[in-house]
Amino acid sequence: MDDQLLSEFLAEADYLIEELYGDVASLRERRGEGRARRALVARIFRRVHTIKGSASAAGLEATGALAHEFESLLDAVRAGRAVVDDEVLAAFDEAVGAVAATLSAVARGERADAPHELVARLRRLSSDANAAPASDESDDEKLLPAEVARTLSAHERQRLREAVSEGARAYVVEADFRLATFDEQYRRLSDALGEGGEVVSTQPFVEQGAPEHVGFRIVYASDEARDEVLARVAPLGARLSEDADALNARRGVERDAEEASARQSELTTPKLVRVSLEELDELISSAHGLFADTRGALDLALADTNAGEGRAETETRAELETRTEIEMRAARIRRGFSELEGRLIALRMVPLRATLARAARAGESVARAAGKSVEFETAGGDVRLDRSLADRVAEPLLHLIRNAVGHGIEDAEERRASGKRERGRVRVEALAEEGRVVLRVNDDGRGVDAEGIARAAAERGLVAPGTRLTDEQALRLIFRPGFSTSSRATLVSGRGVGLDVVERAVEEAGGEVRVRSERGRGTVFEMRLPTTLALLPAHVVRCGGHLYCVAASQLFDAGQAVRADIKREGARRTLRWRGRALPVVHMREILGQPTPDADDGDGARIAFVVVRARAGRDDEEDETKRCAAVVVDGWEGQTEVLVRGLGRHAKRWRGVVGATELSGGEVALVIDLPRLLEALV
Repeated sequence: MDDQLLSEFLAEADYLIEELYGDVASLRERRGEGRARRALVARIFRRVHTIKGSASAAGLEATGALAHEFESLLDAVRAGRAVVDDEVLAAFDEAVGAVAATLSAVARGERADAPHELVARLRRLSSDANAAPASDESDDEKLLPAEVARTLSAHERQRLREAVSEGARAYVVEADFRLATFDEQYRRLSDALGEGGEVVSTQPFVEQGAPEHVGFRIVYASDEARDEVLARVAPLGARLSEDADALNARRGVERDAEEASARQSELTTPKLVRVSLEELDELISSAHGLFADTRGALDLALADTNAGEGRAETETRAELETRTEIEMRAARIRRGFSELEGRLIALRMVPLRATLARAARAGESVARAAGKSVEFETAGGDVRLDRSLADRVAEPLLHLIRNAVGHGIEDAEERRASGKRERGRVRVEALAEEGRVVLRVNDDGRGVDAEGIARAAAERGLVAPGTRLTDEQALRLIFRPGFSTSSRATLVSGRGVGLDVVERAVEEAGGEVRVRSERGRGTVFEMRLPTTLALLPAHVVRCGGHLYCVAASQLFDAGQAVRADIKREGARRTLRWRGRALPVVHMREILGQPTPDADDGDGARIAFVVVRARAGRDDEEDETKRCAAVVVDGWEGQTEVLVRGLGRHAKRWRGVVGATELSGGEVALVIDLPRLLEALV
């Protein structure tokens, strides 16, 4: 399979995996509801069958083999030979995760292997199910006409038996639709049947003498009475098999509605095309370039109009109307281009809801395997991240979840002894900040065990025996390659693949990993990721002969003062602003540039911006408590910029969010002033 087809298969498989996670979670909740359980099992089977076939065609042996064993167990459940109990559901969970892991490995260009232990367990469960005695097929002929009953497959027979045992009645629904519109008509009929029961089997056939028609015989189970079922299907051109309905009499009416139905179907059916991220980036760049050129032309036109106004003492009414019209059109064009850029950028962004849900489901599976009771929470699912970054950090996020369950959350006895509730808690959330997205994993476990880390580090020769580590030193050590405090390999941890993998993956994406912990209270891991492309309202400032952009949300104010307004208190400089003395920092100091000599007198005017420094928890009620006045060489006003990430090297430049091209062609860095001020204010 060539690279393009493989990429398309992986994209489709990723969608199927997300659906499988959701279906298995629903199955766990609704396994006691017969109809819902059967529908979910059938849907899971179809999705796994699709993955198996596509993986085999693509030569992905590990994925295909794993999906095959998964499918065999699902088939046993469909046929009634296996029961959806805790053991089977746990196998389903692990099978979905393992299939996802093999596909992720393929996407990274790595070798994909199916877990031997899981494959063996799936085979055992299937074998045990196949050894169960088969049901007597003659019983089905008591429910249906013999010629219909004989056409049912094993799982269809079982589905019908279960439905009847739950109080449903068996019906045979027949329909006859024209080929040109049968898709839409059958869909409407199927939806109507699904509202009152369940479709057990569909058997299409072509009537002799009517090749332009296709017929359907549908085995249907419902607890509705015969008259109710008939009332449900008759308006849609169907009948119960024992009825002698004059179906042909309705065909004239159907033909009148067919063209309208077909047109409506065309209107409501989404049309999808595949566009590579590279092509989308080129389109965004072209749109932004066109926007910049148009804005420049409009500025020139407006400048010329204003110059004309200056040459004449008075404007004619026509000239005034012309200038007003140009300004209105210029505003509409700017607004239109901004909206277009925003929509184009949004096309390559994906909401993180599915990523967070997948991580939580994987955490639940890990907790069950570890015998721990853990409650998982998710938040921030609407936060959007570049699709390529979302794919790259999915596995590191799962590793942080496994780490939280395996190393963070205590067992029930230890939690009781420490005064905690027995059920642990892990919260997975996404947050959007200026120019970045933060993925956070927060557990209420034991926190960092500095002594345990010191012992493990001493055993590996990383520190001298008996060394006492501070929590900060311990936190640095856990990111060492291969480091683990676990002495044995489990389903959760201890396989020699540690947090260094997480840190390396995030750094390659241009982000960074942060961690903080409190002994006995829990640990918080953060993956701070840059956005590849983003539209950002920003202020443009000058400093040291260069232009810089600062997010508008980070600035409270901008103004001018005279140098004498800056007061010195020892080494500290302050400036009065809104009745408060703000610390003063020169932007050249922040950027490591030479500070100009103050030889222009106390009356010289200086430009400054009031910046929101990063607030701690105690400062959340009043953000202005930690503001600073940053002196700049000048400011150029506010604009909206297209920020581009700096890729894997972004972490090297602390406080640099990305870069942008301004309307005049200058390239400016987009900086995070609050981050740069952390060490100075």
